[in-house]
Amino acid sequence: MKVDDRSVVNWLLSGAILLALLVYGRPLLVPLMFALLLWAVLNALVDFFRRYQMHAWLAWSAAFALIIAALYFVAVVLANEAAAVAAQAPDYAAKLQRIWVTRLPFHEMVPTFDVVTFLKDDRVARLLGQMAASIGSMFLELIVVVIYVGFLLAEQRHLPTKIARLQPNDTEARGEKVVRAIGDQIQSYLGVCTFLSAIMAIVTYALLAAMHVDFAGFWALVMFFLTYIPTVGALGVALPALMALAQFETFAPAVIILVVLSIVHFLLTNVLQTVMLGRTLNLSPFAIIISLTFWGLLWGISGLFLAVPLTGAIAIACRHVEGFGWIAELLAGPPPTAKAWHSKLLWQRR
Repeated sequence: MKVDDRSVVNWLLSGAILLALLVYGRPLLVPLMFALLLWAVLNALVDFFRRYQMHAWLAWSAAFALIIAALYFVAVVLANEAAAVAAQAPDYAAKLQRIWVTRLPFHEMVPTFDVVTFLKDDRVARLLGQMAASIGSMFLELIVVVIYVGFLLAEQRHLPTKIARLQPNDTEARGEKVVRAIGDQIQSYLGVCTFLSAIMAIVTYALLAAMHVDFAGFWALVMFFLTYIPTVGALGVALPALMALAQFETFAPAVIILVVLSIVHFLLTNVLQTVMLGRTLNLSPFAIIISLTFWGLLWGISGLFLAVPLTGAIAIACRHVEGFGWIAELLAGPPPTAKAWHSKLLWQRR
C-alpha cells in the first residue's frame, strides 16, 4: 500500500483546522447542535402523528406540546432535585461504604476506598462545580436554541436543495435525493431514540415511585439521557439501584430495581430499536467509547450527551457521500443478521 505524503499532510492540516474550529467555536456550535437535535426530534414527532391521519396543524401542535412539556419536566427536576442529590451524596456514599465493609463477603480483598474523603477533595469539588456550571449554562443557551429551531423550521423546505447545490459534480436532483435520504435516516434515528429513552424514563419513574425511592424524577431523567448512549447506557441502571440500597440499607429493593430496569433497557435498546431501525445506526462499542471521550473532552457535559447522536449522524452521512464510505465502515459494528433485516422490513411495511 502506497501512501501519498501530500495527502497525509493535507489530512493532518485539515484535521488540525477542524479541531481548532470545534474547540474555539464551542459557544456557537453547541447551541447549534442542540437546535439540530431538537429540530430533528420535532420533525420525527410530526411524521409520527401524521401517520395516524392527523392534520398538519394538529400534528405540529401536539409535537410542540410534547417538547414543551419535556423541557418543563427537565427544568423542574433539575431545579428541585439535582441540588438535593448533590447535597446528600456524601451521606449516601457513606452508607454504601458501610454496607460494603459490613455486609459483603471478600471486601477485604479490595483496597479500602474512603468515598466521603474523595467527595470532599478539592479537585472533585471543582469538577462537580464545573459540571453544575455546564448544566446551568445549558439553560442560558436554551433561548438561543429555540431561536435556531425557529429559523430551521422556516427554512427546512429549502435546506435539501441548498445543500445539494454545494456538490458541483452532481446533478441537483440526485444531490437533493441523497440529502433527503440522509436527513430521513438521521431523523428516524433521533426520533426512535427519543421515544425509547422516554419509555425508559417513564418506567424508571413509575418503578422508583412505587417503591418510594428518593429522587425518582432525577433518576428517571438520568436514565432518559443514558438510554441515548448504546452499550455504556446499560450501566446506568445500577445508579437507581445503588440509590435504593443506600436509602433502605437492604439488598431486596436494589436487586428488584436492577433486574427490572436491566430487562427493560435490554428489550428497548437491543430488541425494539433493532426492529424499528435495523442498521440505520450500527456503531461499534469501541467507536462509541472513542466518541464519548472525544466529544466529552471538547464540549464537556454537552459533548457527552451529543456524542452518540453526532457520531451516528456522521456515520449515516458518510454512507451516502462518495469517498467517505471508509469512515462509516470504521465506525460500524458487526453486520446485522438476516433476522434483524427481516424485522426491519416488517416494521417498515406497517
